Amino acid sequence: MGEQTISRELAHVLRTGPFSAALHLAIESSGLRLEEIQNQLAAQHIMVSQTTLAYWRRGRSRPERPASLLAVSALEGILGLPPDALTAQLGPRRPRGRWLDHPPGTMEMTDVWSGAENLEGLLRAVDTPVHNHLYRVSLHDLFSLGPNREVVSLVTRAVVRATADRISRSVFVYHNDDAGSGLPTVHPVRNCRIGRTRSDPDEEFVVAELIFDRVLNTGETAAIEYETRFPSCITSNHYHRAFPAETGDYLLQVQFDPAALPARCFRYSRRREDAPDQGLREVWVGSTYGAHLVERDIPPGLVGLRWEWE
Repeated sequence: MGEQTISRELAHVLRTGPFSAALHLAIESSGLRLEEIQNQLAAQHIMVSQTTLAYWRRGRSRPERPASLLAVSALEGILGLPPDALTAQLGPRRPRGRWLDHPPGTMEMTDVWSGAENLEGLLRAVDTPVHNHLYRVSLHDLFSLGPNREVVSLVTRAVVRATADRISRSVFVYHNDDAGSGLPTVHPVRNCRIGRTRSDPDEEFVVAELIFDRVLNTGETAAIEYETRFPSCITSNHYHRAFPAETGDYLLQVQFDPAALPARCFRYSRRREDAPDQGLREVWVGSTYGAHLVERDIPPGLVGLRWEWE
């Protein structure tokens, strides 16, 4: 078959891997059953069992022998993918430690945040990697402020898709800009619970596990909701979300109290927290006292809103 129109999600996985997720999404997009794929391979004198195809698709094994690599090349044509789209996912990987190993096109949280010397230790203590075989389909943050410009809450809704089998959790990282004022707490709202939670003595970071209400296999999704609550003394003139990997869709809403409306509000993005602003533009604060931004295909880095009180 000819090359198919590739969805945003499949295009992302073809850039970042892993191989199993790319193969799974390509098969789903093609509409072909494993039996049909096996028959088309056999017509090219390439013999691969349905069990082997299923194992490749689920990440239980990887094609390594020359005959298997020939099958992968043939799969690209059968599934309507560009040449080498799957083969490129099987290149040699550098031997790296678990906590430094991350897929191409992603960033470690310790690279995103400035002054993150304590963060790596917290991630080790929680023992759930940031890049945990999950593609973030969509994120929605609702950041609310009170009448004294204080931060009240952050409600987050997320849809994630597993790119490997037996994925049961994600990890939450919050950076406190106002160290010493107390740390927020994380509370489950829907379809998840909070696992191990760690914070550093300097009150800069909170790291917590978000445990899904069921275990996900490759291609399955979870829709979770959780709330971050803040000490009453914390005020803020901005909020930004860190993206360690490309994310499909992002909606940020900032809700102001009628007694404390900002003079101006701006959208911005950065590669890292201490990097210069990019894409700076003014955002309207509506008659119901809220501002928002909508982003698609967000690359690794930071995206947020900031406001001026005077």
